[in-house]
Amino acid sequence: MNKIIQLDSRYGSNRLSKKKYNIEFVSANPTGPLHVGHCRGAVLGDALSNLLSFNGNNVTKEYYVNDYGEQIRSFVSSVYYRILEIIENKPFVNDKDLYPGDYIIDIAKKIVEEKNIKDFKNFNKVYEKLAKESLKFSIELIKNNLDNLGVKHDSFVYESELIKNEFVSKTIKKLQKDNYVYKGKLEPPKGELSKDWKTRDQLLF
Repeated sequence: MNKIIQLDSRYGSNRLSKKKYNIEFVSANPTGPLHVGHCRGAVLGDALSNLLSFNGNNVTKEYYVNDYGEQIRSFVSSVYYRILEIIENKPFVNDKDLYPGDYIIDIAKKIVEEKNIKDFKNFNKVYEKLAKESLKFSIELIKNNLDNLGVKHDSFVYESELIKNEFVSKTIKKLQKDNYVYKGKLEPPKGELSKDWKTRDQLLF
């Protein structure tokens, strides 16, 4: 359910017709704490949301959690190798695709202490559970960062849930049915051509 943030109903509510807005902001990859660039986006998004609310609009502040794809597998792999370092004294793997930050060690320690996962011998077998636990603690870090800024989101929408429930494919079908998208080819970007550019069919608005 959308939450309404009304700063002061005495001002501005009649200047604009009331509308519903979904403001999606910050939405950094859930692979660790926020940095200064993310915080800048948090302040701008929150200010815009509050201004719209001040004018009597119904505003939902959304954080889109990009928890699907290779960056998440790299993140979970990093936690996994830190866990092996803790419980089996194995050295952390030297791999440029892994996350080396100390916060990964903290997440690994919390997962070991919780004991929700009993056996770490096979990464593929524990991947789903480990991903869920790792993301839980990573989102906690992000929420703490946002809380320190005084920024609170109304909803956290997970990409994995959209994929699981086929919302993406259903949306594409609806756009195609209503003739909002079509299959076509993009022209190469102007200026110096990249040798990697390949003309291909893709969905275009």
